[in-house]
Amino acid sequence: MMAQESGRKYGARTRTIDLSQHFDFPPRRPRDTWWRELADRVRSRYPTGHQRPWGIPFKMAEGSDRRLICLAEDRPQVTIYLNGKADFLCFLHEWYQLPDAVRMERPAEGLVVGEYEITYADGDTHVQPVRARFEVSMAESPGPAWLAMPFNVYEAVNPANHPPDQRWGEAQQGQRWEGGEPLVYAMPNPNPDRRIESLTLRGLCASPLVVAGLTLYKGSDNPLRHLPRRKYGVQAGNKPCRIAKADIDLGVIARIEHPLAPCDRQWLQSPFAGTETTEPDRGDDVIAVIGAQDATVSLVLEGEKKPLKFSLGEAFHKGSSPSGKARLQVLGRRRQWMRLRIIDRSTGQPTPARVHMCGSAGEYIAPYGHHDQVNTNWFEDYGADVVVGGRAYAYVPGEFPTDMPVGDVYVELNKGFEYEPVRRKVTVRPGQEVLELEINRWKDLRSEGWVTADTHVHFISPHTAWLEAQAEGVNVVNLLASQWGRLFTNVGDFIGRVGINEDDTIVYVGTENRNHMLGHISMLGTRGLPVYPMCSGGPFESWVGDPDFMMLAEWALENRQKGGISIRPHFPYCGFTEDPVPILKGLVDALEIRPDRDFAVQEWYRYLDCGYRVAVVAGTDKMSASQALGWRRTYAKIATDEPFTYDNWANAVRAGRTISTNGPLVDLKVEGSHIGDSIQLPERGGTLEVHATAECFQPLSRLEVVCNGKVVAAEEAEAGRRALQVKEKIRVTGSGWIAARCKGLRGDPGQYMAAHTSPVYIKCGQTRAFDGPAAQHMLALVEGGIEYLNNLAVVFDERSRKRMVKLFNEARRELKGRLVVEAKHVHHHADALYHHHGHSRKADHRH
Repeated sequence: MMAQESGRKYGARTRTIDLSQHFDFPPRRPRDTWWRELADRVRSRYPTGHQRPWGIPFKMAEGSDRRLICLAEDRPQVTIYLNGKADFLCFLHEWYQLPDAVRMERPAEGLVVGEYEITYADGDTHVQPVRARFEVSMAESPGPAWLAMPFNVYEAVNPANHPPDQRWGEAQQGQRWEGGEPLVYAMPNPNPDRRIESLTLRGLCASPLVVAGLTLYKGSDNPLRHLPRRKYGVQAGNKPCRIAKADIDLGVIARIEHPLAPCDRQWLQSPFAGTETTEPDRGDDVIAVIGAQDATVSLVLEGEKKPLKFSLGEAFHKGSSPSGKARLQVLGRRRQWMRLRIIDRSTGQPTPARVHMCGSAGEYIAPYGHHDQVNTNWFEDYGADVVVGGRAYAYVPGEFPTDMPVGDVYVELNKGFEYEPVRRKVTVRPGQEVLELEINRWKDLRSEGWVTADTHVHFISPHTAWLEAQAEGVNVVNLLASQWGRLFTNVGDFIGRVGINEDDTIVYVGTENRNHMLGHISMLGTRGLPVYPMCSGGPFESWVGDPDFMMLAEWALENRQKGGISIRPHFPYCGFTEDPVPILKGLVDALEIRPDRDFAVQEWYRYLDCGYRVAVVAGTDKMSASQALGWRRTYAKIATDEPFTYDNWANAVRAGRTISTNGPLVDLKVEGSHIGDSIQLPERGGTLEVHATAECFQPLSRLEVVCNGKVVAAEEAEAGRRALQVKEKIRVTGSGWIAARCKGLRGDPGQYMAAHTSPVYIKCGQTRAFDGPAAQHMLALVEGGIEYLNNLAVVFDERSRKRMVKLFNEARRELKGRLVVEAKHVHHHADALYHHHGHSRKADHRH
């Protein structure tokens, strides 16, 4: 019994028929090899006992004895007495062609292989032909039967957590269909209100028609015909609706989705728009369902034991279906194909963007060609989709076709840091062909010579990288090939030159070269052949047993010879010992630093405080759909009279005209000099006017000017402001550097946002900046590398070991030498002070 208690229009009643007294196959001794093989097939593939294929109950044979009714020209017809009513007579059946009959039983349309004759109580009859290709399958037919289904219904699969017996690629389809025998066929009864007295089954050719089950079905529609997949929400008073268990009798639960929040005025006005922060969870679960019109959906809510039962057909057609005080409500039932256009208000032209669309319950509406459920697992991101702050987004061109639900739709648009994030409600009208959405550019740093870049992207294709960059307002994407054990990624995309240069966006494929102990370094803009090997030193970078063959400094030197720039990625992480070697040699053009991480920033300051010039950049290290391309990015300034080329961008990075940011736009001038410039002062220093600015689409709390690692000027906004500035004169007493940094408002969704400029360098006379403790720290790293290479490294050969140790020793000599010189300088300075005050160190010692 599958009907709702209230006796609504939708719902089904079934009656299974016991056919066991008519089963005559397989016989104990099949007459020849083909029949023996068919008997074995039936015993091995046909289920037994009570079964529910496609949700329809059947009583199949028990045990391994006779399992089927076998009908053919040489077998008598079988009559089954029913004495009941039905809208559909549901069969488990199939037709198997004899080898010598295949040529005679040609695959002509409508080949009748049997008959099902209904005899009504009043004596009238109805004959339903059983046709090859239609109601049963056929050996020579390409594909399945047209009016019957394989025994097993398809199964929905979570692509991010798929069954262990299914391969990853297969799971991305989101479904699994194992087929199975026999077929399920629902024969319509032309007279459902008349009582059926009997059913006669006939075979009309030499090849056998077999019947394994029969069920009478009363319902509003064919139980094998499913309504289109839709999402449904549950309303159950004031309680949050979290679904602990979901089931459906005549269909499939495709997915249980948990939107973070319903879409309402609070969502539209939320400060979380355009941020990576996950919004407070106040949403109810939503289920995606496919099923027959008469299906019953059973839901158990968290904290409850008794299931709620809803009519799927009623919810689909009437909008909702009640169960006690709860209701199952269809979301976006009517859909239509249309074009969406995202317009840049500053140009009036379509522009790519990152878009999130959802219904009133917060259910995600993926544009066609994008994933409804975005897979964020490592190396399983192959489309232009991303999850940011717990919300799914699609990267779309400025104009695209898709199917949309009729009614209210909520939209969020993002396009990098210079566009205002948009959240708005739109209404899709029936028959509407075009929907236009606007996004507004509030800042145009590109016109001032600033070029944006993501220095660190993996796995996606160059063209997908280009689209995502366009949608995020990124001008340069450095897509990095690399090695992960035995896995090599993007190697086939490496061509040794610019790959894509279109619409102010460049994609260049380089490499990330890695050693599990010495560190990581990125080879950007490599011309010609790549810098190989990409990885060395064994797990977990290269493969087990691969030797330590090249150091970061050697990779960087080769890349420089090939016209490229070298970036130390995710500094100082994944760089366990070699960092000082290439930095001291000037082979590292920039450090990829997250300015919201104090440890990374302070580690960078150690090198600056010792007089080593190295710029700051930013990259996402994007390796999955959990990271938006360019959400940590580099701003590099090229001259406004220079064309935008990859080489000019690289030159700006080499010159240190860069900013690392994940949102704020910050700038710095020192006595009119710009980021990356050098200022010469007398040996005793001087006074400099500093002007720093910061702007952001989220409120900022503090802007700081840093000189030699210490904050020397700041502007603070306790309540937060979108623009801050510092204009102040500061006293400089020695060589060093000045930079600016800012951060978001504490407690605000954008609190993690931060930015840091590269320095303006200060040279006082012929002196050079130095910090003894920082140098000691670098020396410890270098000595650790020497110890590793001499004791534990798996090396290519002894010559390789000596070559690498030599480079470390050169860095060690420099650091030790500078420490000795600095000690002498301090000693000399102390003597000068004593003599200035009329003392001597010797006399002082006597006392």
